[in-house]
Order: sequence, then structure tokens, then C-alpha cells
Amino acid sequence: MKTTLSLKLALSGLLLSGLITTVVAQTTQDTYLGKIEYQDQTLTKASAAKLNRKIDLQRASQLTLWALPISSFYQSYKAAKKNIGFSDEEVVIGLYEGYDAVYPFITANVTTPYIIAMADLSATGPLIVTIPEGSIFGVANNAWQEPIKEINSGKKERLLFVGPGQEYPKDFKGEIIQNDTFLLLYFYRVLGTDAAAEKLKTAVTSYKLSDADNPPKTRYITYHPKPEDNVVIGTQPIGMEYWELVNEYVQKEPMADRDRFFYAWLRDFGIEKGKPFNPTAYQKEILLEGVKTGMAMAQATAFNKTKAKFASSLYGNDSGWEDAMAGMDPRIDLETYSMFNERTSYTFEAVTTSAGMVSKVAGKGSAYLGSYYDADDNALMGGNNYSLHMEPNPPAALFWSITVYDIANRLIIQNDTRRSDLSSRSEKLVTNSDGSVDLYFGPEAPKGNENNWIQSNKGQSFFVYLRLYGPEQAYFDQTFPMNKIEKIK
Repeated sequence: MKTTLSLKLALSGLLLSGLITTVVAQTTQDTYLGKIEYQDQTLTKASAAKLNRKIDLQRASQLTLWALPISSFYQSYKAAKKNIGFSDEEVVIGLYEGYDAVYPFITANVTTPYIIAMADLSATGPLIVTIPEGSIFGVANNAWQEPIKEINSGKKERLLFVGPGQEYPKDFKGEIIQNDTFLLLYFYRVLGTDAAAEKLKTAVTSYKLSDADNPPKTRYITYHPKPEDNVVIGTQPIGMEYWELVNEYVQKEPMADRDRFFYAWLRDFGIEKGKPFNPTAYQKEILLEGVKTGMAMAQATAFNKTKAKFASSLYGNDSGWEDAMAGMDPRIDLETYSMFNERTSYTFEAVTTSAGMVSKVAGKGSAYLGSYYDADDNALMGGNNYSLHMEPNPPAALFWSITVYDIANRLIIQNDTRRSDLSSRSEKLVTNSDGSVDLYFGPEAPKGNENNWIQSNKGQSFFVYLRLYGPEQAYFDQTFPMNKIEKIK
């Protein structure tokens, strides 16, 4: 008893005299997120809070990339309903031809007409679509922009599109196509310019399965926007509108098994099936920061493809041109993985996919090359003047076209001349004696080259697509020389 008391007194004296102290080892680690502090091996409360916020920001940014296809698809549906005027319950087909008509669609082109139908199968029920014989080429996509039916047989077809869980007659005379989302898009083009081709444009019929016994006449609507119209564009919105579209998708559509972890992340931000989306102040703050950074990440992925991620998408060794399809397989879900980088890249700057867009058969399908920077690796800026030398005989069995798009919305450029593209079909295009063509981009027409010029806008950066319809072997072999866009100094 005396010993214990003496020891306690001695220790107390030492502590009071400062000879024994309690030591806490506080250390700092440098990470890509900044400095992280520990007390021995335990994170400080401040560092833990910092990391949890970074986790949320990272996930919101990645969710932005994940949702690019569906947000674009849902926005395109809203735009179509407003612009041509129809309700969810109606079945219509839109005719879009010309500069003003195709403007609302991401990276549309003016050289070919678009015939597009979008439908909500949850409102219409299953749809019957009949394709006549003839040169009709197109595709049907689900809300993830994955092709569920290629339209290119040239033969008469009778199709039944069925939404998730919907009943349909098993003895249907035709092809039954099970869509794994309720939102559906199908579009087609008619090759040729004669009277027969013109007639084919409105020869497709579409009606509800419930009307099969007495099909109504298919309603075609030609889109001719007026100057005073409030045109709704199909580009993914930014800000909270983006997440409202994502929530709309989550509430309406079944969840794909591949997306279970993404749904867990969405739940952390207030988006959960069967529940209202009322984000807290913190959730809203994270979502707004996430979509802002996520869209920047999407542009970095799409417009700055690297050999590490997109080895097959860079045309030539240093041409300045990239495959806009990003080497994507439109099926997305492959045997050992589902494509993410490729899907992000393509759906940031374009909409809808088909097998024909990635065909490797010479003379068939189409090819898309994009250029986003000039020969000095600077942005293509609307206040500068540029030139592009197209070598003779571009490898296109049908024709080629060059189109200019604004970066902000990825839509055909709006300018005073109301011209966003030039092509080998352009009547006044000036060709050099050797068959090459010099093209010009800038705010003012180069004297003597007005017919080969597309006007840009000061303060608005842009990018350029080269489309090859019926790409030939020189494209696939990458032996046709592509030149960089040069700034005129």
C-alpha cells in the first residue's frame, strides 16, 4: 500500500515537473486531393470531412458522365414534343429538313433530311411500324441510345415495339422488338432525290397496337420553325435541370443491372425510385458542382482523345482529326465489360447510334471525323480566320460534307449567312484544278472564296465534322491524307 502510494506520488511529481508528456504524433500526407492530416494512424475529423465531400463531388461528376446518353435522349423527347407539338399519347413522325429544321438536334447536318419519331411506350402502349420496300435506311434506339433495330434491309417489314413488361400478341405477324426502356426513337433517311424517293419519305406507317384492327392514318408533321418561335434544343441542360431529367428517367424506366452502383450514388443525392426529388442544400450544392465539372470532363474526353483510351480513334499519326464515334460499339454491353469512355465521348457531342455508323465495309454506311483545335493546338475561335485543304478524291463513294458546330451546345452554327455546311454536292463549291478543295472558316468571307466559306461568330468557339457517306478503303486504311485546320495569319 505504501509502495503504490509512493509510486503515484512520484509519477504525479514527474508530470508536474514536465519530465513525462503525452505525445500525439500528428502527420500530414500529400495526395492529389491536397494535404490529409492524421493523428497517429487516424484521420483528423477535418480531413475526414474533406474526403467525404470530395467523394461526393467525384461521384456527382461521374454520374454526369454516366447519364449523358439518357439526359440527351430525354431532352430530345421534350424538344420534339414542344417543337412539333404532340402529347405523350399521340403517335407522330416528324419531318426535319433544312437549316432551321435540323438545328435542335445535336450535331445534325443539313445535307440530308431527317425523318424522326419519338414515343413514350408507357403512354402509347406497344407500337406497330411498317417499313415499305425501297431505299430506306435508319435505326431504332432505346433511351441509352443503343440500337435495338437496324432499318436497312430494303424489304417490306412489319415491326412491333414493346416496352418493359408490356403484353403483346405472341402470334404477331412481323418482328417483335422488345425495348428495355419506355422511351423509343426511330429515324430513317431515304436515299435518292427522284419522285419515288420523295414518296418514300412518308410511306412508313406507325400506330398503336391497340388500333391494329382499324389503323388510323399516320400523322406526319413537317417542322418549319418561325423566327418568333421559342425553339427547344436537344442538348443536355446544365444545372439542376440535368438532375431533374436523370430523376425523370429513374422514376419512369426499369434499372439495368449494370447500373446498380450508380443508383446507390444517386440515392446519396436524393434521387431514388418511388420517392420525390427534394435535394437538401448540401445535395444541391454537390450536384451543381458535379454537373459543372462533369461536363468539362466530358468535353476533355470527347475533344481530346488520347492513344491510351482511344487508340483506334485517332486518324493517322498527327492529322488533327479524330473518329467522332470514338471506336464505340453501339451495343455498349460487350461480353466482358460495358463501354464507358466511348459512350461518354460520343453522347457528349452527338445523338443516336447504329451499326451503319461504325461499318467497316468499304462503300457502306458512313464515317465521322471531328477536328476541335487548329494546327497550333489552339481552340478554333470564332474571331479568327482558318483554312482547310482537302486533298483530291476524298474516300466517299456517295458524297462528303463539312459541318461547323458551336462548342456550347454542339448544334449547327447559327450565323448571318444561314449556312453551316459545305459538301461535294454544293452547287457553287469551287474545286482546284487537281481536284482538291480549299475551305475557309471565319467571321468574314475571304475575298474570291465566298462559296467555299462557312461563317463563324466572334466570341464563340467551334468544331468541325467531316462526314464520309459510303467511306472507301482509303479511309479505313487511313491512307487518305487529312490536313489540319490552319489559322490564317
